[in-house]
Amino acid sequence: MKKIVIVDDEIDYTEILKDFCEMSNMEVVGVGHNGQDAVNLCKEHLPDFLLLDLSMPEFDGFFALKNIKKLNVNVKIIILTGLLTESSIKNLEKYEVFETLIKPVDPNTVIEKINSV
Repeated sequence: MKKIVIVDDEIDYTEILKDFCEMSNMEVVGVGHNGQDAVNLCKEHLPDFLLLDLSMPEFDGFFALKNIKKLNVNVKIIILTGLLTESSIKNLEKYEVFETLIKPVDPNTVIEKINSV
């Protein structure tokens, strides 16, 4: 069973993703709402996948990416973002991101990406 961590500041969206993952026989081991949550949850649960928003208050997705890379955890990261600028695309190139999807994303598409591995 694939272990998933979901981090997005949109609480309703995290609940929808959580429900879809669980209906697809995946274990959601953590849900967070900022980049610090992402780091803590990845360190604690060592998930197979991290579903990560980039734009969040306090600690954004780039904070998470930078700090998760330091943890040396083998997690596949799927970026789910509503805003992808030239600057953020260039910044993402520094990190090993499995997939980048632009919101609104159909949860079935996320499930397909996870199952493609």
